[in-house]
Amino acid sequence: MKYIFVKNPYSYIAITCALVLIIAIFSIESSYYRFLRVLVFTGALVIGSQFTKDPFRLLSFVLIAYLFNPIFPIYLYQKLIWMPLDVITALLFLANTFKTKSTKPFIPYARKKTTKSYGRDRKF
Repeated sequence: MKYIFVKNPYSYIAITCALVLIIAIFSIESSYYRFLRVLVFTGALVIGSQFTKDPFRLLSFVLIAYLFNPIFPIYLYQKLIWMPLDVITALLFLANTFKTKSTKPFIPYARKKTTKSYGRDRKF
């Protein structure tokens, strides 16, 4: 199974959000976390709009947008609670930048079946 990077605007938004979330693990001033909430909230809504036919992915990105909501923020008050959430959310964003490409298994000595085709007039 091969993983292929999908080159579209959604994947670049997802990479940006993942990098911002990974940087958030370190101790930074509070203005960065306000920026993080706005960026991850909008990124989750944009990427979630891509998955209208996949309810599990849509629900996961709606929950991410709810968790990082800058309008009515959710405060967990401890850095140790936010750190695993940041890592898991970054991995979810990164998981949507790659798609899997399945390959057919290689069978070394398999004979290909060919059908004999006779012309219009067959000889018996």
